[in-house]
Amino acid sequence: MVVGVPDLRWQDVDRTHTPTLWQLAGRSSIGTMTDQSGEGDARRAAGWLTLNTGSRAEAFVPLRTLPEPSDPVQLERLKTINQAARFHSQVGALGDALNRAGRTVAAVGTSGAVLGGMDSQGRVDSRDSTVAMALQHADVVMVELPQLYGVDRQDDAAVALAQTQVDDALGVILQQLPSGTSLLVAGVSDGSTDQAHLHVAMASGPAFAAGRLTSASTGRPGVVQLIDIAPTVLWLTGVDPPSAMLGVHWESIAEPRVPTATEVPRLVDLDERSVAQVNTGGRYYAAVAAVALLYAVAMVLSWVRRRAGLPRFVTAVVASIPVASWLIQLVPWWRMGAWSLAPLTAVFALVVGAAATLSPWPGKPRWRLAAVVGAVTAGVLVIDAATGSPLSLDAPFGDNPIIAGRFHGVGNVALALLASGTLLLAAALAAGSRGGRAAATVFGLGAVAVVVDGYPKLGDDFGGVLALLPAVCVLTLVVSGVRISWRYLAAVAAVTVGTVATFALVDYSRPASQRTHLGRFVQQVADGSAWPVITRKLDSSLATFTGGWPRWVTLIWVLLAVAAYVGHRQGWLRLGEDVDRRTAGGVVAALAVVGFLGAALNDSGLAITAFVLYVGVPSLVPLLAPGRTRPTGADTGRGAVRDLLPRVRNDGRTRPLKPPRG
Repeated sequence: MVVGVPDLRWQDVDRTHTPTLWQLAGRSSIGTMTDQSGEGDARRAAGWLTLNTGSRAEAFVPLRTLPEPSDPVQLERLKTINQAARFHSQVGALGDALNRAGRTVAAVGTSGAVLGGMDSQGRVDSRDSTVAMALQHADVVMVELPQLYGVDRQDDAAVALAQTQVDDALGVILQQLPSGTSLLVAGVSDGSTDQAHLHVAMASGPAFAAGRLTSASTGRPGVVQLIDIAPTVLWLTGVDPPSAMLGVHWESIAEPRVPTATEVPRLVDLDERSVAQVNTGGRYYAAVAAVALLYAVAMVLSWVRRRAGLPRFVTAVVASIPVASWLIQLVPWWRMGAWSLAPLTAVFALVVGAAATLSPWPGKPRWRLAAVVGAVTAGVLVIDAATGSPLSLDAPFGDNPIIAGRFHGVGNVALALLASGTLLLAAALAAGSRGGRAAATVFGLGAVAVVVDGYPKLGDDFGGVLALLPAVCVLTLVVSGVRISWRYLAAVAAVTVGTVATFALVDYSRPASQRTHLGRFVQQVADGSAWPVITRKLDSSLATFTGGWPRWVTLIWVLLAVAAYVGHRQGWLRLGEDVDRRTAGGVVAALAVVGFLGAALNDSGLAITAFVLYVGVPSLVPLLAPGRTRPTGADTGRGAVRDLLPRVRNDGRTRPLKPPRG
């Protein structure tokens, strides 16, 4: 039995006002659920269709209405919309799979339950008025309790009444359930007018123990997706899910039971943090871009005036802003308010910047900033991935469960930080040395980053390895002193493809329910359903070139890099005397490779390039020194001409100046 309660949040579950839900949570596997649909925020119709298809479906109907699937015109419209949409969701996928296996489906209540359990013809085996009637003949029962959907969340009395109605109705259902029944309770949509939230997910029955829920589609304890419900129903009824379903069935985590009074507030806190991150994202992105712009303008003006630029401490602070946006997760900023994001970021950036400025390591002053900022940036991302990526979830540039792009591992912006930090650290350590030792240093650090990024139980990042490994190989070849040829480039391509294939096959070898998106992609390639995934990611990547903040951040840093190049050509800038030119060129090339391939091979597109440059460009600024000052008269020849003129004695007579020696 699936009980869908549109807009049921963990804030609605209370020991006093909803005792049935509270007691059910105490004996169920519970988690928070994202309802992301093809429309973005999932309203009632889109939520039920997303449940039915196991994919991110679309409905595009008025917020307070539901399509009637028994109407052929309305059903055909839903099919047409979803066939042309990004996710190509198959309307009726759950009902078709159950019917093929000889299972029967009943819907109780409104057409929302029908949308959830119907087949491609818009039918369920029966539409019953009560749960008791449905239980007499159905293998799967869909129930909708819609009381919370249209309520004004600002009206406390209306919310309390709706909560009581839902709780009472669920109590009646629980009294009628036969023993051994699997019960799924889910908040299947967002509210009719409010912004998106995370919602309730509960599962009880023989397959679920008291504790937390998870799913291979999220890889994160306590977090599941709406698209997982259809695969869960099929799993519980012994039916294989079709490949078009993107979700994976829910399962319990084997761990000591946490009291409900402790776990529910955690889930509420996660929702509040996720909502706060969504609400503050635009302003925070603008502030970070503004810092980059001000820094770039100040540096260009300094270079034009033949000055070294801003103090190195300022440069170090700017380069530390990206990693600081991860470190602020150590502080519960969302409880203080959105205003705290910028000050906290500044504090952490100042700490890292001070460490980079004052550190006596390494013994190459111009490489010191790159080494320290790179080490801190890469180190934070490695530790985060190794500990289940707690900092990445809801970081300002990290993964938000409401948006539901990624829930664990190394995300796309995290890849940019990991890659740029590793390359900068490796270059700083290899600078000044040549041959095998330098190459081993770079490749060793790069190999650690590649494993962390690509291994399914750590970073689980398919596209990241394709971008990071070639960059590591390029820097390794440059510092080793070999002349790069097409033969070496072919070898780099072969190593990259082989490494990615190894990660993919390792993941694919695991049971289907335990695979990450990497192993599932192998399965999609095998059954011919991978092309929609590829085109969807390509569309997302291309969209970053025409809209959004990453293009502006990328443009700022590219213009600063161009200004540095022009300044070097004009003699305003030069590499410091103690800078290893080969290594400097190698790290610039490696950053360019990861920035280009990262944008081309990942759905975040220019967001990766933007943060590769945000860490890389200011970290390399200390390698530059002011060029020669404006030429003097002697340099221009005016002094020499003056020396050749006759010199006047005190007596007024003149004599020619002797030609200068040499």
